Amino acid sequence: MNAQMETMLHVKKKIQMCLKAKQTNRWQTKSPSVLTADGTVVIQLEGMEYELDGGDSLFIRSHIPVVIRSLSHQQVTVFAVSFEHYMLTNDADDELIYKINYDTLPDNGQVVMGSPVLFHHIKRLSDLSYSESSQVKLLKLVLQIFQQQNEKTTDADHYSIQMILQYIAEHYQQELTRKDLAHKMGFNESYFSTFFKKSVGMSVTDYIAQIRIDEAKKLLFKTDEQVQAIAQRVGYTDSLYFSRKFRQKTGRSPSQYRLSRQPKRIAAFQFVGSLLALGVKPICMEEDIALYSDVLQGQLSDVFVIHEHTPDDVLKDMNLDLILMPDYFYTNREWMKRMEKIAPVLVFPYSRLSPVEEVLCLGSLIGRSEEAKQWVERYEKQAQKERARLTPFLKKKETVALYEIRGHDKVYMWSFHARGAINLYKTLGVMPPEAIQEEVLKPDKHVVIPLERLADYAADHMFFIVAVRNGWYRHMDKRMKESDVLRNLPAVQNNTFYLLKLEEFRFGEGERAIEIMKRFSQFLIKE
Repeated sequence: MNAQMETMLHVKKKIQMCLKAKQTNRWQTKSPSVLTADGTVVIQLEGMEYELDGGDSLFIRSHIPVVIRSLSHQQVTVFAVSFEHYMLTNDADDELIYKINYDTLPDNGQVVMGSPVLFHHIKRLSDLSYSESSQVKLLKLVLQIFQQQNEKTTDADHYSIQMILQYIAEHYQQELTRKDLAHKMGFNESYFSTFFKKSVGMSVTDYIAQIRIDEAKKLLFKTDEQVQAIAQRVGYTDSLYFSRKFRQKTGRSPSQYRLSRQPKRIAAFQFVGSLLALGVKPICMEEDIALYSDVLQGQLSDVFVIHEHTPDDVLKDMNLDLILMPDYFYTNREWMKRMEKIAPVLVFPYSRLSPVEEVLCLGSLIGRSEEAKQWVERYEKQAQKERARLTPFLKKKETVALYEIRGHDKVYMWSFHARGAINLYKTLGVMPPEAIQEEVLKPDKHVVIPLERLADYAADHMFFIVAVRNGWYRHMDKRMKESDVLRNLPAVQNNTFYLLKLEEFRFGEGERAIEIMKRFSQFLIKE
């Protein structure tokens, strides 16, 4: 009997509570629950407080009083789902007996921070009336994400999975088997399979097939090669099998997919700034992207915003040529399958390319290579202009760094591929503090520290990103006066501490990169 038959899930109650500014609500759980919110809230459980920013999620055990308090000056919606978890206790020939059992569930108060996939899963469960089987399937995905967070990977594990993905990316054209990959990476085959699925969200076989199909899509867009040649280039010796696999994954034959070359009507789930750099305004964009596009508001004001509840008929009526999605949607298969039925989907790597590389790559895929080159010239010309303006400042050799504050006590220090940091450190060429250079930029990894340690990473000039939607931006002046850590920073005392809005700096690609670069420069030369 497999593990799925040994456990059963049943969704009991779906909750949506709207909290006004600073409002408090109380709730008595009667069964395990998962909770998320679209703004900042404080949750009190058994004498402990958990602060959730918009999109963070929390697991709550059964029969626990919960106090929820909004920290926002705007209305916050809390989404929660209660469920029961059963385990098989008797599997005799004539009966199966299941009893409630919480032994394998996550710990009470476990938080998953900043997972848009988990946020959308819980929101969908609480919003819509699905069939029972669909609810259970979605709930399993939610619990799986909590379990993955609970079973934290070590640095060695993280390094291992990155090495595996890099190897697959470089050798997907070759015959790759689970056994061979496990052997090359020094893993037991059975453990390797479990480890890979836990880390990536899909089996080794499915991941390799997905990579090959997505690479084939790019070749269909960029080249006039025959399908048979493309099949061989991405690792399929049998072109008929490749075509069947392609249709199975996309709902279209390779030839039908190729008809979408040089698309004009594009739905964007990311990469809006790069599309604008190529002279393409998306027909619609995903809700989360729209919420953090203030820096492009003038160019996107008339773009239709979509979300998981937008009816398929509405999307079909837009006559889309292409749906552009980031590769982090691999873990959201329902979204991917749904979009494939509406229009051709092109998956593009997220947060791994520089703004210039991304525009050039995307331009070659959608038939706008010339526009891409023109934009790169404009970008480099603007960068040259800003560096010239900064010359007197740069000669002072004062340090500059980018941070983000979340909640009461967490500070995020971003490496190159987040929050437009590449425009500050590489394009403008400012000098970071040694601690950030050694711990963040050299290894190219994001670092999170408690607020109390901020002085160890302080710069002469400090850019601080704060969200507007949860009310933190409005209250930063007060927090800086009340916090000994913030108040005693030399940058605060010297008036070289600059507040930035997350809604403008969360993404930094294409046209956003130019605007972000200009704003960094304006602050530093105090225009």
